[in-house]
Amino acid sequence: MRTSLRLAIILVIFSDHALAAKGKKDAAKAPARTMDANDPAEKEQSEKKAAEVKPETAAELEQKQIQADAAEVAKRRAADKVGVFGNVLIGFGKAPEPGPGADEATGKTTSATFMVGGFYDLSPELTLGVRLPWTVGSARQLDGDRASVQALGTLQVVGEYRMTLSPFTRLPIFFGLGLPTAQGGYGDDGGVRQMELNLVADAASGYRDPELFGPKRLPLIAGVGLDYQRKALSVRAATKFVLGVKLGGTLDPARYPSVGGSYELKAVTFRNVTLAGLSYEFLDKPRLFGALDSWIAYSAINAVEFNSNQGASAPTRFQVVFEPRIGAHFAKISPSIGYIFPIGGRLAGTSSTGLELHCDVAF
Repeated sequence: MRTSLRLAIILVIFSDHALAAKGKKDAAKAPARTMDANDPAEKEQSEKKAAEVKPETAAELEQKQIQADAAEVAKRRAADKVGVFGNVLIGFGKAPEPGPGADEATGKTTSATFMVGGFYDLSPELTLGVRLPWTVGSARQLDGDRASVQALGTLQVVGEYRMTLSPFTRLPIFFGLGLPTAQGGYGDDGGVRQMELNLVADAASGYRDPELFGPKRLPLIAGVGLDYQRKALSVRAATKFVLGVKLGGTLDPARYPSVGGSYELKAVTFRNVTLAGLSYEFLDKPRLFGALDSWIAYSAINAVEFNSNQGASAPTRFQVVFEPRIGAHFAKISPSIGYIFPIGGRLAGTSSTGLELHCDVAF
């Protein structure tokens, strides 16, 4: 019995030593851990760390979207330093004239106003531009015949300074003057026809640019606007004031008889034009857009005013006009087409409308 017990103790001690030696041998054979990214243990640790990263909040996502939109707007607004344009305005109808009746107007005329111009960026904020119109037309005379005539408009020089209010909003301030190159007069017959043609061109444009069509006038222009653009949407508004200083000319008594009142050639003319519009680019390649502009023209003082001595009310001095447009941007060339039509007012009464074709070319 004692012999068996001693044998058992010896076997247990031997087994412990054998197991300890085997453990040391296995530990020596086990490979050392490395920083290999393919190691399963390392992958597990990386996944745990990635899971611990907090997701972006709604405010952070919105801020990133705003920054992306601002970068896109800056890209779209990036203008070339130099550009030129051509514009053709085909006019139909009559042009209102002063007189005792609301139906006083020129003969029915088909006209085409060709205008060229360009701009140059003196700095990213300041731009200088010029434009000059020339109109040809065929007017119906009192005897039923048609007479062709042509008339040069006013050479206009304008500057625009842009203040940045936000990544999406700018405040343009513009100012300018015109050189008195517009042809026409109120005395001799030839001058009267050219004056009437410039009246027709002014009416066909919806009274939008009075500084371009006043014979023997020095126009002074000042205005301010607001331009908002985000993604494919652009919203704009502007108001301008045009003062035309008389440089000469007299009224022909035969053309302006004192019947029911008197006519007066004003020393200054004054008109305010307030515009609002929007456009949306509904395709990226090519960049096709649709636009709608609307403006209100208020002619406070016309070149020739009729003063009634019979108490007759004068025609309205307000005019509301709409112009829907479509166009595209092809690299450096941007064509568009629009149709100008009045709502109410004297222009609607004379059926005066205009088809406008425009093209910008940048360098």
